[in-house]
Amino acid sequence: MFYGVEVKNTLNYMDYGEFKIKIQLCKALDIRQVFVVRMFPKSWIKELNDQGGFALILKYQLYPWTHRDLARRVSEGLDLPVDAPKALESGTMDRFLRWHQKNL
Repeated sequence: MFYGVEVKNTLNYMDYGEFKIKIQLCKALDIRQVFVVRMFPKSWIKELNDQGGFALILKYQLYPWTHRDLARRVSEGLDLPVDAPKALESGTMDRFLRWHQKNL
């Protein structure tokens, strides 16, 4: 199984038109769509799932772990969902692995 992976590490949503194009591109290439994003509207997640794709929602905008002090200041000072972990939580990757194994 092959995947087309789009990673968006921004606070705002990606453009909906771009989202649709990426889904169409993956369908044309016969690969599964995977979007790794901070957040998506629930309707986009459903649309993606209906097309056989997967959205890995991270909740936080991620900074390099060496910038954890900056991430903390941004998070606390601006009240934004920002973090700088050394690694993703195991549960985050487990969500993808469960989806992948279910679709083998």
